[in-house]
Amino acid sequence: MSMWEKIKSKAAAVAAKLGGAKRIWLAVAVLAIAVMLLIYFGSSCFSSENAGINEENGEYDYCAGVVKELEAKLSGTEGVGDVSVMIYWKDVVTEDGETVREPEGVIIVCDGGNDIAVKMRLIMSVAAYLGIDEDKVNVLAKGD
Repeated sequence: MSMWEKIKSKAAAVAAKLGGAKRIWLAVAVLAIAVMLLIYFGSSCFSSENAGINEENGEYDYCAGVVKELEAKLSGTEGVGDVSVMIYWKDVVTEDGETVREPEGVIIVCDGGNDIAVKMRLIMSVAAYLGIDEDKVNVLAKGD
């Protein structure tokens, strides 16, 4: 038995234990999406946990302030409930050579994330507020 045949037979045994190829592909897809989200939102994320005024020097953090403001406004919207916002910022160099931060993507986790009407209102509102495409805003339901 060649090495390739051994690998195929072991893979077939694992697939049988997991309940077939469909479950394996689903598991691989979920894992791939999780890895992509970690890479995409890895180092340039701000959430409500570090929003507002920098405690060390008292300076205002624009990115964190935007997150805090969005969370406050969205939580007061009908059907949203408790909300958490995470924004991925990218650094862009302007024609003047100045580096500015622009929003690249948003994840919103809220109690009302299962309601399609709430989800669509949040996507449209946040996309308009930040000046980004609606497909860059994701709304997820908060787990129990």
